[in-house]
Amino acid sequence: MGVGNFFGKLPENLNQSKLYGVELDSISGRIAKLLYPDANIQIKGFEKTDYPNDFFDVAIGNVPFGAYKVNDRQYDRYNFMIHDYFLAKTIDQLRPGGVAALITTKGTMDKASPEVRKYLAERADLLGAIRLPNTAFKANAGTEVSADILFFQKRESFTKEMPDWVNLESDANGITINKYFVQHPGMILGEMKEVSGPYGMETTCAPMEGAVLELQLQEAVKHIKGSMVPAVDVETELDEMPESIPADPNVRNYSYTV
Repeated sequence: MGVGNFFGKLPENLNQSKLYGVELDSISGRIAKLLYPDANIQIKGFEKTDYPNDFFDVAIGNVPFGAYKVNDRQYDRYNFMIHDYFLAKTIDQLRPGGVAALITTKGTMDKASPEVRKYLAERADLLGAIRLPNTAFKANAGTEVSADILFFQKRESFTKEMPDWVNLESDANGITINKYFVQHPGMILGEMKEVSGPYGMETTCAPMEGAVLELQLQEAVKHIKGSMVPAVDVETELDEMPESIPADPNVRNYSYTV
């Protein structure tokens, strides 16, 4: 969560929300605790937190990107890179119907191996994605990296039917990218190009000349469609449960039945 910029931008109509945050860096985390004293903020690695699954209404974050892994027994068998691990664990902690908006490297959507996309697609629907130009974080963090904002809604139950965005396809210029961006080119806020990288040729999203990212983003967000229903209050659900059910004479005492 860094120092908590997402908390600071919370819309007024959500200011009654219970806020939970996690930050690895102790200075940023302590600043966040002072800025948001009512929030539940844990200063530790995400893998060491004990937040329950199927719990949160909304998750927002700019996840760490990197070609390294995190040790978390629950996820070790998947071999996810750190950014994909953060996405998978966050989706698991959303309640059914809950929504996540996460910034991740373009690798999540574009890498040749579809494993992480399959994991996410089984558990959540992609409401939409926005590809940022590689200069989006230059002023703030001094890095040139192509990143995507991904919007997910947790499914009520698992699915084995794989949507198009799990796969890759060539765009009009012959560059291989995620099928979602081939089908929705307007959600790429730049131009996909092949450039020379440390490991050979790689793709990047170059900014459009003269374009203002803020205005581009405002336009792109309009195409993210979805609706959220309030979570069912477990206590009201329990109140409606019948106290008893008629006994079935065919079932012997002290045994189980459906």
